Amino acid sequence: MIRRSVFDWLAAAHTPFTASGELALDVIEVQAEHLVGEGVNGVFICGTTGEGLSMSVPERKLVAQRWAEVRAETALSLWIHVGALALPDACELARHAAEVGADAIGVLPPFFFGTDGEEPLVAWCRAISEASGGLPMTLYECPSMTGVRLDLERFIALARESVPGYRGIKFTDANVELFGELCEGREEGEGMWWGRDEELCDGLLAGATGAIGSTYNFAARIYAPVLDLLAGGDRELAAAAQARSARLVEVIARHGYLGAAKAVMEMLGVPCGPARAPLRSPDAEAVARLRAELEELGFFEWIAR
Repeated sequence: MIRRSVFDWLAAAHTPFTASGELALDVIEVQAEHLVGEGVNGVFICGTTGEGLSMSVPERKLVAQRWAEVRAETALSLWIHVGALALPDACELARHAAEVGADAIGVLPPFFFGTDGEEPLVAWCRAISEASGGLPMTLYECPSMTGVRLDLERFIALARESVPGYRGIKFTDANVELFGELCEGREEGEGMWWGRDEELCDGLLAGATGAIGSTYNFAARIYAPVLDLLAGGDRELAAAAQARSARLVEVIARHGYLGAAKAVMEMLGVPCGPARAPLRSPDAEAVARLRAELEELGFFEWIAR
């Protein structure tokens, strides 16, 4: 049974940019107000959706600082992705996350040189965790983008022993069977967060303690019935609700997912701007086509208040 009151449901928040690609920090307040209204209970910032690896360390700190200021007026939890290719950068971001009052941090593994087994990655995570003062830390597992494949069971066993803040895995992979095994093996105080929105049912049934995803920015009202229906035991209706999200993701992805997703936010009154280069964003003509396709799909009726 899913109890939404204790389920970590986080939107992987976009980073707002101006048309020229500069930070638009004033939009973060609008984002927070929107997300509170959508019913999620937290934000995960500067990750994949937040284009964290397309920003400089000073920019990421500015975004984190502004989110910390804005969320103080809400009940949203604040998780900050601090992963970077250079360990000193990741440690600097982790220290800053603690300074601004983050509730937790997430860490992508270094992926250019990769990791030579689980032990070096655990040492890497330990250094970042110590820099944060032991903030709850989640390993951000996303092998389709990083190319880093891990023995997660071994990583977890080692992390429990030597990473002071280790609290679980943000799992963005299609291996539901593995995810279920990790959920079964988690210990008290640990979580397993599902990262594939359009397959939320699978993650929940496998034992997820939470979910972190990009489409919760604009489609939380589609997913809320999935949580509610599973809580009531109606898996058939939950699957039908889930199917809507799969169709939605397919439509958006045809236009270049991240830039198009930010265009959807604009349609909802949250001007997140374009995706930063090298990602592309749809031009005005493509946005018009995207809106027409969303209208045909029924998206705006699905999310109507």
